[in-house]
Amino acid sequence: MNPIRLLGKMTAKGLLIDGSGFGGGSVLITAHDVAGAMGMGNLPAEAELVGRAKFSDDNQAQLALAGWVQSEFRRQCMRNGWKADYCEGLATLCVFELVYPMRCSHCMGRGKTWQQEPERSDDGALLRMADRWVACKPCKGTGQSVLTVRNRAAIAKISKSRFSETWGPRADEMMKTLFSLEEKVLRHLWHQFADRAA
Repeated sequence: MNPIRLLGKMTAKGLLIDGSGFGGGSVLITAHDVAGAMGMGNLPAEAELVGRAKFSDDNQAQLALAGWVQSEFRRQCMRNGWKADYCEGLATLCVFELVYPMRCSHCMGRGKTWQQEPERSDDGALLRMADRWVACKPCKGTGQSVLTVRNRAAIAKISKSRFSETWGPRADEMMKTLFSLEEKVLRHLWHQFADRAA
């Protein structure tokens, strides 16, 4: 099972892997299993925080991750000569967006919608209506919606204009870092649960 399919089976409270062989039920990997797997191996400390915060429903890890993100923002502010007034709010925003991604209301988080499309012959005559899964246009097939700039600014406790001009791109850069850490976590969990996920 590849890490992307494993991610599809994971939720914020753990993961459920379908199709167990002989037990007759599904194999449930609990939040405790995920937290235990995070401690095995040689993950960076911040990647371990990402895994515990997102997949183990660990509030202490969410707070510690917010502290790490805040210190990274402060380090960037010091290095580039920016004001460091908004670091705490931006850290809260980044952790919120990572841990609680919003589902697309159009496709209900599936990334695809079921639509009827006409099939036509070469001469243009209607043959039939075909039912097909089509990539969701509002979320571009991701299954997740994005917070509006106004909502992101409100979570970060920054005015909308200042957020969209200056701090939004900086928060997006931090989100890229957090998503790369999440990718490391998923690969690590795939390795740890390879026998149970196969």
